[in-house]
Amino acid sequence: MDRDRVGFPTVLYHGTLDLYLSSFQDKLLNRAYWRPNRDFGEGFYTTISMQQAMKWAIQGARNYIGLETPVPCVLKIQLLPKRIDVFPRIFMSPELEWAEFVFRHRTNDRKDADPCRKHPDLIIGPMADNDTGMIVRDAVKLGKDVHWFSDKITRDRRGRKLDPLRLGNQVVFANERLEDSLRLVGYYLRTEGRWTYHDYQSVRRA
Repeated sequence: MDRDRVGFPTVLYHGTLDLYLSSFQDKLLNRAYWRPNRDFGEGFYTTISMQQAMKWAIQGARNYIGLETPVPCVLKIQLLPKRIDVFPRIFMSPELEWAEFVFRHRTNDRKDADPCRKHPDLIIGPMADNDTGMIVRDAVKLGKDVHWFSDKITRDRRGRKLDPLRLGNQVVFANERLEDSLRLVGYYLRTEGRWTYHDYQSVRRA
């Protein structure tokens, strides 16, 4: 695949908390903070949808355990495609190959023990359903195969087949050497139910 023919998005979003903002201002890709047991394995997860990133940030704030009161935060990131010198793994739709990739990584909970022979540096594809964790546990407990898993994660709680566009999209950076292909341009903070944008260059000059 010729990477010059791949239409990469130019803007990406990452949902996080304000507590982690300073570390992202120093470096966006830091393997020490990447966790296994996620759709595409360990990596820095972004999306082309600002709304999806906002949902991630709000969920992260609700699930936070600590003394601080975190504020949902969404990073706005510019992608510089010409600096990407790897070939990405791209899943255009939630087909069986995608489900198998998700299943293998969702059932791996050991850091730095990826199930791929050679893990892709950049993965682009649909998100799995929000109930994926529970579905994975059921699959393992009941001895189900990837075909069963694939069917379950593409249906809603009522059992209706989901439109692939409703699953959402994610772009995952799994190699720190792609740091030069990303640039933090700003971030959104949610206070009193409203999102406020802060330009990173302005904040840095101040």
